[in-house]
Amino acid sequence: MSNLQERIAGLSPEKRELFLRLLQKQGVTTSPLPIVPRKRDAGHAPLSFAQQRLWFLDQLEPGSSFYNIFDTLSFDAPLDALALEQSLNEIVRRHEVLRTTFAEVDGQPAQVIATDLRLPLRVIDVSTLAPLERDEEAARLSTEEARRPFDLFNGPLLRATLLRLSDEVYVLMLSMHHIISDAWSLDVLSLELRTLYEAFSVGKPSPLPELPIQYADFAVWQREWLQGEVLEEQLDYWKKQLAGAPSALELPTTHPRPLVPTYNGATQSRTLSVSVANSLKELSQREGATLFMTMLAAFNVLLHRYTHQTDIVVGSPLAGRNRAETEALIGFFINTLVMRTDLSGDPSFRELLGRVREVTLGAYAHQDLPFEKLVEVIQPERDTSRNPLFQVSFQLSNDSNSAVDAFGEAEEVAIESQPEVEKGAAKFDLEVNIWESERGLKAQIDYSTDLFDDASITHMLKHFVRLLEEVAADPYRRVSEFPLLTAEEQHRMLVEWNDTEADYARRSCLHELFEAQVERTPDSVAVSFAGEQLTYAELNERANQVARRLQYLGVQPEVLVGICMERSIELVIGILGILKAGGAYVPLDPEYPAQRLSYMLKDAEVSVLLTEQRLAETLPAHTVRVVCLDDEWESISEESADNLEHKAAAENPAYVIYTSGSTGVPKGVVITHRAVARTVCNTNYIKLEADDRVAQASNSSFDAATFEIWGALLHGAALVVIPKESTLLPQHFAEQIRELGISVMFLTTALFNQVASEVPGAFSSLRCLLFGGDVADPRWVREILKSDPPRALLNMYGPTESTTFASWYQAENLPADSSTLSIGRPLSNTQLYILDERQQPVPVGVSGELYIGGDGLARGYLNHPSLTAERFIPNPFTS
Repeated sequence: MSNLQERIAGLSPEKRELFLRLLQKQGVTTSPLPIVPRKRDAGHAPLSFAQQRLWFLDQLEPGSSFYNIFDTLSFDAPLDALALEQSLNEIVRRHEVLRTTFAEVDGQPAQVIATDLRLPLRVIDVSTLAPLERDEEAARLSTEEARRPFDLFNGPLLRATLLRLSDEVYVLMLSMHHIISDAWSLDVLSLELRTLYEAFSVGKPSPLPELPIQYADFAVWQREWLQGEVLEEQLDYWKKQLAGAPSALELPTTHPRPLVPTYNGATQSRTLSVSVANSLKELSQREGATLFMTMLAAFNVLLHRYTHQTDIVVGSPLAGRNRAETEALIGFFINTLVMRTDLSGDPSFRELLGRVREVTLGAYAHQDLPFEKLVEVIQPERDTSRNPLFQVSFQLSNDSNSAVDAFGEAEEVAIESQPEVEKGAAKFDLEVNIWESERGLKAQIDYSTDLFDDASITHMLKHFVRLLEEVAADPYRRVSEFPLLTAEEQHRMLVEWNDTEADYARRSCLHELFEAQVERTPDSVAVSFAGEQLTYAELNERANQVARRLQYLGVQPEVLVGICMERSIELVIGILGILKAGGAYVPLDPEYPAQRLSYMLKDAEVSVLLTEQRLAETLPAHTVRVVCLDDEWESISEESADNLEHKAAAENPAYVIYTSGSTGVPKGVVITHRAVARTVCNTNYIKLEADDRVAQASNSSFDAATFEIWGALLHGAALVVIPKESTLLPQHFAEQIRELGISVMFLTTALFNQVASEVPGAFSSLRCLLFGGDVADPRWVREILKSDPPRALLNMYGPTESTTFASWYQAENLPADSSTLSIGRPLSNTQLYILDERQQPVPVGVSGELYIGGDGLARGYLNHPSLTAERFIPNPFTS
């Protein structure tokens, strides 16, 4: 372990004092051997641990520019190109690493250091171009140079190109391979170049002293020192620290994660105001932390809110120059520390900052173990799609030059660093760098374009900035309480995306709306099945007769009537009759197990049961009054066929449908007349018309039948009942669709997938095909779309509690590379919210819990007031 003063040499005096004070409390006191020059006759030098990893990666993918380091320096004064070239070559002479190539010697990689190397300065004159063309050409050349690969075997691994923009403006492009350099090294090179050019341009000798050691000396020292007890002490800490750590940070991505990353990337940045930056610095000082710790704590909050994980692991690069003799060297010293933070228990930000401080200090106290050695020892489960141990990197940098801080400023030389050229590469899923300057704080994110699009990172940066502003304003809040969304985003999610209000018959009952349709189209076919059909007038009369019998038996509003019948015209008559009597129907599938039917009859406390004689004989024992429509029709038909006086209201139940019970005991969901009317009347997903022929392919106990029956009967369309056996054979089913002239149909996702896989052209005659009830496979949607698709193909989503459908998605809009199918947008008079555990909206793309609001909601669960109160809550976003 390094001497304490040397370990923190790169820190400011204030940070150094704080770091020393805290480390002393931990009892860290050991000191390593000094770095001394190696024996020059001992053969080729070994690679450092960091170099070895890059060498190995280059063997896997030779010729890649992924690990290029690129920088540009601007000269705003007349330039002596010969003095500049002389300065560059003096730097090459001073630093052996710039004369180094890499070869395999006796089966091991080795540093091959050339005795002499002359670096040519390539000069390109673009000054004759028009200003716009000149700037475009300079940008093109910079990008081209930044992406030009290096040959580690032949070298050289440093290139210099001078662009002449005018007589007094030049740009020097410097490109190096990461295996011989890092960001600090660029600072060293820039400082030495500034100093040497100032001397050589006026004929003076180099003022720089010779270097006492070289990078290869460090590599030899590192391998000799990091072994035995020293290595074990370091490893013991990291093994304990990372025991049980999650292997992945599951960030929400725009694109599916590829098995092998391309490392293509892009960059975005945003700036915090000076006032916010100062507030964060003041917070850090009050809490005995550094600004890095505060920013890391805030970033951990963002990751936690995006992933819902409480065990967050990020990597943080460290200069690795924790000894004074390495500060003046060019070379690859960077080490990466693994920062693991516990966010469990919803701590306040101040409490979280304390946790991050302890993690950070512990990592700094054990920073000498190279990350490459840590991976080698821990051996995390290999995943070609992810970086080992962490996938997100975080660091804080200072615009003031670290090397300049170490060596002092060189004066009177007009050289300035230029903005970094975007190399189009990303080493990690996300690489976050916070730049600290007098102008405030700038947050920059380099991101993998394999995973994220530009918009998602733009939103992420906005959320991070918003979070930092909120932390600066009130660090006493808990992690879950900090808002992430901007006011604009919140308005868009809560208001704009839920602006679905549409006029419909919200005060009418279903049978009232049906009777109004009878008045308009009495002679149109209302329902057909197996060669039989009834007009709207005929269906109305028979339903009225059933209703009168039911009223005689005590059926009125809020009274539940069971109906156990297979798909048929009689089923439709029975349902209408129950509603006209004022009651609500409880569909009982004859194919349900006896135990489930018995439970439903008892739980619903039905007063009357409509069925057929043959089915009545198969029902489990019960005490309910039974009306068999087939056996008793002769007497029922003697009832008046006139419309009855309406007793029910729109808020009364129209039916009670039971959930599957897959997550517990089946529950009766109470659906009102208004909720059904909202589902089919003046909707934004389909416009049903009088000439439509709507298939009833669902059992009455499946809530899709709500759309089928009422979608047809409230619009003057024909309800075409399809027997179950017709849907079992896809080819026969396809023929039935065409023969019966079906124009609108809903299918379960399972049936849709089956038919699409066997007869993809089965739906070509349909005006609209809706499917839902389960997660759809985009493969079969594409199969339909590339065959002979229906005019409209809609993916419908909605739990029973939202009356059949809550949202819809036009499947024709499915992106070509999508692996999932969207649930789309809310229905008319419906609101959808994705909320976190505090019922606050989450950012776009972040997982949360779906909340549904609007007129389609059920009244609650039958006979379960406490569960209803738990699941059906007041909408916090409406007045």
